[in-house]
Amino acid sequence: MANLTLMKKTWIVPLTLALTVSLSLAGCGVRIDDGSGDGVRADQTQIARYRASACQEAISDGIKQVFAGSPNLLAFKDGFEARSKVLGPRWPRPQVKIAGKEKPETLPEPQPYRIPGNGEALMQKLVDCQVDTLNDGLTLAALARESQESSQGNKDAVAQLKQTTALAKVLVATGVAMERENKQLAQAASVTLPPANPSKLSPWRYQDGKWHRDKTVVNAKDKEEKTPLSDQQKSELSRGIKQLDSLRYNIEKNAAQGRDNQLKQLVSEEITPLLRRQLQELVTQLGTDPREAVYQPFENLSGSDKQAAAGLKIASEVQMNLLTVTPDAKAALIAQTLSSLVDLQERLGQDTGSLPGLNAKDAQVKTAKVGVKP
Repeated sequence: MANLTLMKKTWIVPLTLALTVSLSLAGCGVRIDDGSGDGVRADQTQIARYRASACQEAISDGIKQVFAGSPNLLAFKDGFEARSKVLGPRWPRPQVKIAGKEKPETLPEPQPYRIPGNGEALMQKLVDCQVDTLNDGLTLAALARESQESSQGNKDAVAQLKQTTALAKVLVATGVAMERENKQLAQAASVTLPPANPSKLSPWRYQDGKWHRDKTVVNAKDKEEKTPLSDQQKSELSRGIKQLDSLRYNIEKNAAQGRDNQLKQLVSEEITPLLRRQLQELVTQLGTDPREAVYQPFENLSGSDKQAAAGLKIASEVQMNLLTVTPDAKAALIAQTLSSLVDLQERLGQDTGSLPGLNAKDAQVKTAKVGVKP
């Protein structure tokens, strides 16, 4: 409770709490929009959730099938099953009334559901899904950032923005978790992961009994010119930079006051360079430097030795808050920094638990009821 109080006072709200609030307000499921009336359409947010959910389910089933006789490898299914619960059922098989048809039509899945049946297919599925899920999260984060200002005052647009923002965070965390688990699984199975074959995220349109990629919508990621930051986004990004820099400052100061020479070396050689590199990129994207020379100590984060690095977990939460206010989340190294922070926590013997947003008890992407707009 002390940590929660601290984070509320400073800009950070634990992501699990944030997702519990936002995802209970509006589901990220397959709510179909019939567009002009000649077909139905699933947007990027809905397809991204569907793709990620289908991946977690297929990989979990594939691990059960391929590694049935290897308990140590079979255990890797647990992470995929947990994320599947967070993301919800892959496809609720909605029924819609399409113009010109007498009876409602049950929509099939946009893509065939296939369980990898051998080790080679499973490894390919692992890398493809990891890259797609992470890229989809970054795409939705950019879409959410660029939609924030235009959605103000529009109830439906605000609800959609909440869905997209919440799902972007879940997908990025899922992509980071999968990258780590994929490497661990490959090492345990004594195999080499193949190169990924990523698939671009796009809306899909159901027409004439089939799903087709909707090429009429240009991904925000593909735009040559990014929408400038709004004043509110600049303010949030500035606060995030100062929050992260304050954590860096306190970790360095506390480690220097302690007696753990290994920790001092870890801070100076890895933690400080990691955070400074990201901070410099964030400052460049903001266009101004809000960092300060000296910061006040964090409550419950003062002290020495291992306590000095307790701020790494909070720094992980900051990554998610920065995701949708940063002009270029990929260039800002959010996924890489989040992964490195978790690695550092593990090396220090800290309990990392689930990555931010991936605790099935605290945050779940609810599947919305199907609703066709007239």
